[in-house]
Order: sequence, then C-alpha cells, then structure tokens
Amino acid sequence: MLRDYLHIKISAASRLAVLSGALLIVCQPPVGQFYLAYAALVPLLFAVEPGRGRLNFAKGFLCGVVAYVGLVCWVVVAMNRFGGIPMPLAVATMLLLVLYLSLFTGGFMWVVGFLRDRLDIPVPFSAPSAWVLLEYLRGVMLSGFPWSFLAHSQYNFLPVVQAASVGGAYFISFLIVMVNCLIYTALARKRLPLAYGALTVCLFAACLAFGFYRLGESVKGDMQAAIVQGNVRQDIKYDEAYRAATVNKYANLTLLHSRPSDLVVWPETAMPFVFDPDRVGSAVRALPQACRNTLLFGTISRDARGRYYNTAYAIGKNGEVFAPYSKVHLVPFGEYTPLVDYFPFLADISVAVGDFYAGPSHDPIRTDAGRIGMLICYEGIFPYITRDTVRRGAQVLVNITNDAWFGRSSAPYQHYAAYIFRAVETDRYVLRAANTGISAIIDPRGRTAAETGLFETAVIRGAFGLRDGWTVYVRYGDWFVLAAFIVLAAPVAVRIIGAGHRRQRRRY
Repeated sequence: MLRDYLHIKISAASRLAVLSGALLIVCQPPVGQFYLAYAALVPLLFAVEPGRGRLNFAKGFLCGVVAYVGLVCWVVVAMNRFGGIPMPLAVATMLLLVLYLSLFTGGFMWVVGFLRDRLDIPVPFSAPSAWVLLEYLRGVMLSGFPWSFLAHSQYNFLPVVQAASVGGAYFISFLIVMVNCLIYTALARKRLPLAYGALTVCLFAACLAFGFYRLGESVKGDMQAAIVQGNVRQDIKYDEAYRAATVNKYANLTLLHSRPSDLVVWPETAMPFVFDPDRVGSAVRALPQACRNTLLFGTISRDARGRYYNTAYAIGKNGEVFAPYSKVHLVPFGEYTPLVDYFPFLADISVAVGDFYAGPSHDPIRTDAGRIGMLICYEGIFPYITRDTVRRGAQVLVNITNDAWFGRSSAPYQHYAAYIFRAVETDRYVLRAANTGISAIIDPRGRTAAETGLFETAVIRGAFGLRDGWTVYVRYGDWFVLAAFIVLAAPVAVRIIGAGHRRQRRRY
C-alpha cells in the first residue's frame, strides 16, 4: 500500500517536472508564446518536497532534459547532416549537452529545497536569485552556453525587453521567476501574499513603464544598409567547384540591389577560401568602388605562421582595405577541438572544417562607414562580448553568421532572438547577415526594420545610424548578477548567524 502511494506521488511529481519542461520549450522561439514563461516554472515549484534533496534535484534534472531536448535538438542536424558525424554519435553528443544543461535546472531545485528546509528561506525569496546565478554560470562555464535563457522568451515582447538596457537579460529572467513564484504561492496558500505580490507587481509595472517610455523615443537612422543573403547550401559552400559561382552570386546581388547605400554586409565566410587582399582583392575592391559604399564580408585569413582565422574584412568606397577583425570566441568542436591533445577521441565528434585560432581582441573595424563592432557566428549570444565591443568604441553592431548548419530547425530563430537583446542592451543598431537566414536590421529598441525568411535569396535594405552613448548595462555590465547574489546571500547569512547565536545561548 505504501509502495503504491509513493509510486503515485513520485509519478505525479514527475509529470509536473515534464510539464514545466514542455512549457519552457513553447515559450521560446520559434513557437514564441512569451506569456507562458510567467507560469512555466509553477508546476516545477509544486514538485519541491521537504527534506528530499536528491529527489528534488532529480525532478529539476528531468525538467531540464525535457526542455533542452526540445531546445537544442538542432545539434543533431548540424553534426549529422552537415558535419558528417554518424547519427548515433550525433544523438549521443546532443544528449551529453542536454545532460550537462539539465544539471543547472536540477541544481535550481536542489538549492530552493535546501534553503527552505535547512534555513527556512521561502521558495519565492530564493528562487529568482538562484535561477539568475545558475543562468550566469551556464553562460560562462566551460566556454559558456548562454542559449535560450528564460529572458529570451520575451524577445517579441519589447516593452519588457527594454529593461535589458539597465540590468541585462538576467534582470528579466529574475522578474519572470518572481512572477512564477507569485502564482505558485497564491495557488499553494490559496491567498495572495500581499508584500511579495506588491513588490512583484511594482517591479513589473516599473519595467513596463520604462519599456513603453523607451519605445516612445524617436530613433532614426541617417545611413542606409544593404544586407545580402546569398542562400548558399552548406553541402556546396566549401566545394572548390562552386567558389567562383558563390562570389559571383554575392557580387551580382550587390550590384543589382545595394545602391544607394552606405554599408553592404555579406555573411560569415561568404568568400569560403583564404582571402588574400593583394591577389584576390582587386576584383573585390571594384564592387564598393562601383557602388560607392563600404563592403563588409566574412572569409578565412591566414597569418605568416600558417594559422587560420575566421575573419571579417571591410573595403571602403575608394578600394582601401581596413584592418580586419578575426573571431575571438570560437565554437568548440566546430572551429576547434578542445583538449584533443589529452583526449584524441574528441576529434571524432568534431565537425570542424579546420583548426582555427582566436583573434586578438574585440576591437571594432574602423571604416569610412563608422566603427563597426563585429560579432561573428554565435559571438553575439554572449552579452559580455557585445558589451566589450561597444566599450571599445563600436558605433554599430554587425553579426555575420552561417546558420545553414542548422537546417530548418529551431536554432536560427533562437539565435536571432539573442540579437534583439544585444541591440537593446547596448543601444546600438544590429545589422545581421546570415547565409540562409534570418538576416535582419534591428534598431536600438529591438524593433526589426527588415528581415528575411529561411533559405531564400534576398537583399534587404534599411536605415541605421552610428551611436556613441553607453547604457547602464554597457557601463556597469552584469551588476545585477552581483545584486542577485547579495539578495540570496543576505538571508542565508542572517539565518546562519542567528542559528549560531541560538546554539551559544543553549550552551549557557
């Protein structure tokens, strides 16, 4: 009888964890039902059991497995279809990533349960800070993977996103968890917690008011950009037989559709070969000279020591080649294989087209179209990289990427959503050129002036401007993560000190 009861109870808790995992999928792009994020964690919070630390961790881990299988299943597409990795190994690699990411949701459940049981800190007071701190760790540990943060679910709810200019995406995640905790507490106690409810409502209302105010400000660009999406298939991109046709395709699209414009942007490795400004440059330089604009494109460079870099070059309207930018934050197992000297078998799961080296810094490219902050491939999902780029003088941000690796999966939509936040955090225009989409022109409030669909050949044009001011986030960085730590550490310290005093009094 008892065994049957426990089985039913554990099964019910597991269903709650699975439900939260499913909600965490559908609130993110491409489904994008942002409002569900405000209740996605409620079932999981109901699954927290007193004195069951391991079980709480397991339920959080199960929630993470469900969520991340749905959110990063595109890894299989990239590794198998385009990386040539056998399907079983591609699936196994994706599952390893899922298990790693699920440690953070498991840790979240363990922390809130432990603090409630051992230190009598209510879940609503610990959960928002715990979630933010674990998101931050996920974004920086082991090269970092800040993909599909809870805040990113709000990418299409711009009034809330504006708060990222002050506290970054972490503040928005904190606020979302606060709303989840308010709903959870109201349902669990069958009454609304007045103090906590008032604080949550006031913070959310202030966030919305600030957001509508910023969205009401006039943001006008006085320059024109042309984004060229060549839609070159991944399976022919690096084939030598198609290289000339690829470059000609971009050149013809530029000649036909880029005028008048100040800046033309081609995607990552639009020239899929080692670019030699002296040997190949004469033909390419004719384009910006003919169109009277600055051309920015992705290619591969090689230094005197024979080391390869994922590089962006800019050529001015007079044919001058500006100092290039080489990608600093490389993709593990995509552009280099970490620890391969110690673990040779890791080379078997690498989809790298070659071993690349990291560039020296995030300095912008200084061109006659302004100081351009470059974000190559997934560098833009890291908030600290974009912030560093702006602090080094970037007046406009350009993301060049090749999302053809992901096929028609959810990844291009999830990748694109991050740049809404980068624009708002830094108060900069974001010009995004993706080989197969999604290419876009995003203004400093996160509004998309123009965008393409997936796997279409297109040129989009729109206004942008050069901006020099710093937002609170650019000036102070991830200060809110420290604030969340203090919010969590302060009651923990009070409880521990109080428990120590009580033990001393009992002795005497």
